[in-house]
Amino acid sequence: MVRYYLPAAVLLYACASLDAQAPLPPFTAKDLELGKKIVATSAEVRPQIADPSAPAEPFKVIGNLYNVGDANGGAYLLTSPEGHILLGTGYVNASEGIQKNIESLGFKMSDIKVILLNHSHPDVSGGAAYFKEKTGAQIMTGFAEIPFLEHRNAPPAAPNVGGRGQEKKEGPNLGARGGGGRPVPSVKVDRALYDGDVVKVGPLSITTYLAPGHSPSSASWLFNVKDGGHTYRVLEFCCWEFPDDISRSPYINEASVRHTFETWGKILPIDIYLENGLYGWGGIVNQPSGTIAERIAKLKADSKLNVDRDIFRAYAAVREVEFQEKMAKLKASAPANGSKN
Repeated sequence: MVRYYLPAAVLLYACASLDAQAPLPPFTAKDLELGKKIVATSAEVRPQIADPSAPAEPFKVIGNLYNVGDANGGAYLLTSPEGHILLGTGYVNASEGIQKNIESLGFKMSDIKVILLNHSHPDVSGGAAYFKEKTGAQIMTGFAEIPFLEHRNAPPAAPNVGGRGQEKKEGPNLGARGGGGRPVPSVKVDRALYDGDVVKVGPLSITTYLAPGHSPSSASWLFNVKDGGHTYRVLEFCCWEFPDDISRSPYINEASVRHTFETWGKILPIDIYLENGLYGWGGIVNQPSGTIAERIAKLKADSKLNVDRDIFRAYAAVREVEFQEKMAKLKASAPANGSKN
């Protein structure tokens, strides 16, 4: 099948005017209010991760899904008797610790058959070359991430528009450096993924949803996990943040963002919401209080704290309104048609 797509860095254009005070269906004002609270909670606990690439203890998220990443998260293992899928590889300097986490849970590196990278920044893909060498697994990622992963030392000129800490400082490709100041090696990608593509390993099946913005083709992964006789819909997500001036982003355009929010409405309900960073997990932000260490401890003790269908709806509602407001501001500042500078 031939695929057609526009370049990631297309120009913004005006669509129908929007009410910037409320989310569009299927999200509600109630979702918006909850969204404001959970975003504030995430912002409160995030700075408590002093070193996102520091070692962390692995734990079961639920069923056959495990958090095996560094202190920031960034690596999950979905397991089966016929092979495993690793979602993210963490920072480059966390690779050995993540391998130790996987093996300490009783899993073999050689049983990892696919490595999914939801974007090319080193908090998620820094260890990709290491894990490809150790496992022999196929690397898969959104189609537009491939040049950045395969040519780490030749980043294109682009404005600094990242939205998540280190990414914002280093630019959209993040150059050739990552956690701990160690160089991030290039890695060969085995399969380019497009919106709606399905990845399978034995009984495991993961659907790809691309949402350009944080990077050229940021991907989120939707899959089912069974636990205690229940089947849960899990979304491992990337990424929400919009820069203050969205007109300067080479990866955001109005049409693609509207398509993204339509997609999020269609895939509801989501039972378990995970982000690349632990600070954004549904099971973290739905707790009424506590440090991030205390919140993680509770998740380890009770995996059902991760199950909350309201979280993703609320995140989507508040981020949609954020985008509407930024679009309205951008349009208000644009010169009238036919005016001259």
